[in-house]
Amino acid sequence: MSGKNPEGRTVEVLELPGNIDEELLYLYFENKRRSGGGPLESVEIKQNRATLCFEDAEAAARVLSKGHHVVHNSELSVRKPPSKDRCRLLLRGVNPYTSTEMIELYVENMMDLNVTDYTLIPSPEKDFVLIHLSQPLSKGQKRVFYLCSEMMHAKN
Repeated sequence: MSGKNPEGRTVEVLELPGNIDEELLYLYFENKRRSGGGPLESVEIKQNRATLCFEDAEAAARVLSKGHHVVHNSELSVRKPPSKDRCRLLLRGVNPYTSTEMIELYVENMMDLNVTDYTLIPSPEKDFVLIHLSQPLSKGQKRVFYLCSEMMHAKN
């Protein structure tokens, strides 16, 4: 296992058909001629998506630049995984008619923040809100936020 940061070496495969297993993904994405890839460090499959970690960032970049990947007559959607920015949180499942003031109050109360500690960036459809923090949350604050976010999502 490589000690290098996996961020630039990781690729997500979305819309994975049920008939594709881990071994086939290894064979396809390690085949430079077919996928543009190279040696893989790991493959993790969860439901209909997979996370691939290449040994080298160059292999991941080639896979992403190829764009069109077909395995077993199924086109695979490949993308760079979202960054794990510790100063950004996504509040999902927001009712589009919820006022900004209500969301601000929710964020301030649930995470014990002041209005100067964050910025809200709503999606165009207003069904989710990106919370940009001035500094990363503590683990306790994150736990409270995720629990409350899941409860809010379950209500909608």
